[in-house]
Amino acid sequence: MKFEIPEKNTLLDSHTIHVRWGDMDALGHVNNAMYFRYMESARVAYLSKIGILLGHENESFVLANTMCNFILPTSYPATLSIETYVSKLGNSSVDFIHRFMNIGKGNEMVAVGLATAVWVNLLKNKAIALPKTIIDKLDRSK
Repeated sequence: MKFEIPEKNTLLDSHTIHVRWGDMDALGHVNNAMYFRYMESARVAYLSKIGILLGHENESFVLANTMCNFILPTSYPATLSIETYVSKLGNSSVDFIHRFMNIGKGNEMVAVGLATAVWVNLLKNKAIALPKTIIDKLDRSK
């Protein structure tokens, strides 16, 4: 499934990842599963920067969906900039888009990923409405 960043979206954060030798697969490319780890690192770093801590209290974000479109292979050594955008802010969920830019290759885009996170009451294991304080922090993209 292809998806793109809507033009109205604003870059919210950029997170640098240094590709490690162990991130590669047998073909010498960054293993596809690593991109999901990189997205997680970028998303958690962004949420921490804006004061949203995960897994604390009785409410938190839980991932409902992730996907990634791989555009170009990346090999060690490489430094990636993972750009974070919010493409959709729903009643209880948010869609994060992450663009993977290879800094050493003129910031060419090597992948783009999507992660849908749902705000959940952890005691009841049920989706609940996003608190206004979180909506206000995430609504910078509009």
